[in-house]
Amino acid sequence: MEMDPLEVFEVQMPGEEYGAKKYREIIMDILQDLGLIRSIGRLYVYVDILVPYFAVFGMIRGKLPPLRVRDVGDLVAAEGGYQITVEDEEHMAGLIRALWEAYGREKVEQPDRNVLVVLSDQSPEELVVADLETEFRRDLMDALVRISPEGFRNRRNEMGKESFFFLAAEETITPELVAEAKEKIGGMRDA
Repeated sequence: MEMDPLEVFEVQMPGEEYGAKKYREIIMDILQDLGLIRSIGRLYVYVDILVPYFAVFGMIRGKLPPLRVRDVGDLVAAEGGYQITVEDEEHMAGLIRALWEAYGREKVEQPDRNVLVVLSDQSPEELVVADLETEFRRDLMDALVRISPEGFRNRRNEMGKESFFFLAAEETITPELVAEAKEKIGGMRDA
């Protein structure tokens, strides 16, 4: 059996063992597809099909540092400036945008698809290309909306520095429902 990248991953759906197993697979697939699996340490999911509601509590693994030019490509001094060769083009648009903002469009050239030249005597090495923490949190919210059951349009989200809580329901979310969901998840965490 393959180990989960998560330290703890529990799904409880009272009276629906098969449903809980399937939900676990769906959640794993979505988290892997969005590249979030390594950033979440613990994940607890509680689904009450009688009320009905869907609750998730997770612990976030550490803060993600900003992505800098030196992380995105190989930087070498070139005549009149610096050349950046990018292997993985995932952050190319962010890199170009950051360079344009810092140096101006007229000082950034792209002689090849994966090569940029910055005409400056200042190295762009430390320039921030992307805020990975913000991207992670945006992708996490996207994942939580995707995994919540169809028709559960009422949602509540609490995002902290080290953890998150998400609740989705068909009916209006009341303080009592929030308290009940947190109590059920607290019982899972303490078990």
